[in-house]
Amino acid sequence: MITVENKWIIITMAFITYFLVSWVYKRIEVVNLQKALQIRNGLRLLNLKHSLGIVLFGVLFYILFPDLRNLITSLEVPRLQILIPFLVLAIVCALISWVSVKGTIQSEGGISHYSFSEAWLYFIIRFVFLFWYEFFFRGVLLFSFLEYYNPTYAILFSVMAYLVIHLFDSKKEILGTIPFGIVLCILAYQTQSVWYVFAIHLALSAVYEISIFYHQTLKT
Repeated sequence: MITVENKWIIITMAFITYFLVSWVYKRIEVVNLQKALQIRNGLRLLNLKHSLGIVLFGVLFYILFPDLRNLITSLEVPRLQILIPFLVLAIVCALISWVSVKGTIQSEGGISHYSFSEAWLYFIIRFVFLFWYEFFFRGVLLFSFLEYYNPTYAILFSVMAYLVIHLFDSKKEILGTIPFGIVLCILAYQTQSVWYVFAIHLALSAVYEISIFYHQTLKT
């Protein structure tokens, strides 16, 4: 049985490890898919980073903390007061990504060293990573804070950690983590599940990244 102290040590070490990895990737300028597609071996490096994230944020905590598995195994249709905002939010996130990617393509463009056929492995790893990423931030971290604090403070601390892990992203993305993180934490708390927050994050990421991959491979 893992003690409370050891639990927080493991959470902290996993967080710090991924933060340091993100710092290294910032130094070698492989911070996102758009940059990786313009660098030889960039996509492979991103696959490696996401695979490490799957282990650190997912496999590790799923094995060590069975009491949190219900956040994955339980999936119920929420009441309408939650379901309708969830559906609206998913659509809004997809639209925001669509608008954002059009601006990015027009302003920066870029030539890729990859073919579109190489997308399959990347997106499989990427989407699996996003699931476990949400399991950590909106599951392990949030519900661990809830053991000590009321929902307001638990959400605040979770969002702060979420912001810190994005410090190597663009200013727009860093600022976006605050409202986005708050909404996802509230949704996870209300549904007692990570599936709905994963769906929101997937809607935001999939539209943007698939469009970037398409325009930098088939379009170049």
